[in-house]
Amino acid sequence: MKVGTNIKITIGIISILVFGFIAGFIAFEVLTIQSPNIEEKKQTVKPNTRRITTPRFVKSAPKTVTKIQQEETNIESLETEASPVPERVPTAQSSDDEIKEFSAWLSLSLEREDIVEETEQEDFNTEDEAGEDQIDYDHERPRVESVIWDYWKSGLENYNIERYMSSIWEDDFFYISDLGTPDNPDDDIVFRGGYEEREGTLNVFNNNERIDLNLSQQGDIEFLNETLAMVDFDYEMTFVERDSGEPSYPSGRMIFILELRDDEWRILEWYDKATPH
Repeated sequence: MKVGTNIKITIGIISILVFGFIAGFIAFEVLTIQSPNIEEKKQTVKPNTRRITTPRFVKSAPKTVTKIQQEETNIESLETEASPVPERVPTAQSSDDEIKEFSAWLSLSLEREDIVEETEQEDFNTEDEAGEDQIDYDHERPRVESVIWDYWKSGLENYNIERYMSSIWEDDFFYISDLGTPDNPDDDIVFRGGYEEREGTLNVFNNNERIDLNLSQQGDIEFLNETLAMVDFDYEMTFVERDSGEPSYPSGRMIFILELRDDEWRILEWYDKATPH
């Protein structure tokens, strides 16, 4: 009887061990099958390169603070009231309403930023973000500036259409002007694509015997993400008409957004905030 009982106990223990092994093996196989699917889903999610990932007004803490308490309160109020940062930067394929909406936000953003007194601060662009490639901003800044000064401005003042056009991405490029009436978006002018920009520039060349452009850069270049940079200028221009010899002096503020493609920066968008005359 004792032998029979021992055999039954042994068989019971073996059965429990075998069942546990089988259950563990099945669970392992299920996890193994699911893991590649989870990893594949992670790899297929790619960020939109035209999303704004560095909102305006978001800076590193200043090294030195010289403002009085009232100024700090005013700045905090401005940041709180600022309109939400658009998720995407428009292109020539965007609707007029989308372009004008972004232009209106940009105007408000620049006006608020002008009120904020500049202080010494650390470069927030060098912070490491998990999962994103790094970019050498100190290396990229002069490359961005060269597009404006050495190609766009130089091509315009020297009547060199090919040099001028080499500064823009012709497929997605657009130009928008508020005609000096920022509160009236209905009269805004939008030019889309390289063809319209080429024809418009050639028309300027044909109608003017002299073009002078004075640019004054406002602040540093802002990188909206790792492939989009924004540069802000005050401008004063002099056009001398060929037929009449009469000069004109348009002025205002222009904002360029440049895009990096295949290690080359070019202008994607040009916002012209003209001074009313």
